[in-house]
Amino acid sequence: MHQWQDDRIFQRACIGLSRNGHQVHLVALGDSDELSVFQSEGVFVYLLPHYKGWKRRVIGTHNVIKKAIEIDANVYQFHDPDFLPQIITLKKKRPKAAIVYDIHENYAARFKDWGLPGFLGNWFRKYEKRMINKLNGISVVSQSMAFLFKNVTTPIEITRNSTDITRLNHLNLESVPKNSHPQCITSGSHSHERHCLQTVQALKFIAEANIKMPEFMFAGRYLKGIKEEMKAQAEKDATLNYLKLEGMLPWEDNFKRIAAAFCGFVFYKKNDNNSVGIPNRLFEYMYCGIPVIVSDFPELRQVVESAKCGLVVNSESPAEIAEAVIKLLKNTARTEQMGKNGRVALEETYGYHIDLERLESFYINLLSATQ
Repeated sequence: MHQWQDDRIFQRACIGLSRNGHQVHLVALGDSDELSVFQSEGVFVYLLPHYKGWKRRVIGTHNVIKKAIEIDANVYQFHDPDFLPQIITLKKKRPKAAIVYDIHENYAARFKDWGLPGFLGNWFRKYEKRMINKLNGISVVSQSMAFLFKNVTTPIEITRNSTDITRLNHLNLESVPKNSHPQCITSGSHSHERHCLQTVQALKFIAEANIKMPEFMFAGRYLKGIKEEMKAQAEKDATLNYLKLEGMLPWEDNFKRIAAAFCGFVFYKKNDNNSVGIPNRLFEYMYCGIPVIVSDFPELRQVVESAKCGLVVNSESPAEIAEAVIKLLKNTARTEQMGKNGRVALEETYGYHIDLERLESFYINLLSATQ
């Protein structure tokens, strides 16, 4: 499902493991009808012929499993649930290998989001757990997600959607000058699910306060007409001058853009999938040394409150979003300290370099159990 250069799979896990001295192979579907084999960042990459629709789910996954068997690895980690029906073939062919299912979404809960009956999600969760019990391990992104699989017999490891700071050590983000006008940034993909309209509506509440108006910057990609709706909302509220809508930047340049901001927003619609995850942009903001304002979900609250790096709000409420921004604007010393706290917490507790060490230990323990 994902592009082969996906941040979680390739940029963090594959490159990180290769950097630590392991031989790493990535097998995925490419964008063409031809097989492509090459090395990238020390990783052996195999891009198999592209398929669409059901052929991708059936023929594509079959071909990936076949190539994975040929590689004869010690550890296999797969991400897409499409592999579950065929993963037992790999297990039978490579019985001494450790096979790990990497889960970063509550897939059973997504059935409702896709407009499908809820009972299908319940059926999938039962099927997913049954298949997991035949594997050697699973990796999830949070303690809340691990709780969803508390009844499985397979070992569980938490590998958060965090930032790999080893890729950014050469960037001196502390020297990036702040914008002359305070900017609150939302970076990534923008949609109704990420409460973009509520965020724009918060501007009119700030305008009613006796305080210097900040700019709200949205940076990245815009889904399903949300860009036009955000402009229309700001025009209606007479706040269009304080709304900036920008596009994508190269990865490192985006970190510099974030570091120049005053604070960062991490807002999501409340549902069973979002409530168990931790978006990686939270950790990106923390690494850039800016305070955060986040939706009131257990995992987000736990990180923000333990790190003392921001504020938690009901992001359904534009008034609450505005109130949090005003609090930060009125107390710049506290705001700066929150930003510093976040950077330290990312370096010492939440960075991917820490999760990668745990993932390596997880692999070693699983391999010892298969021998």
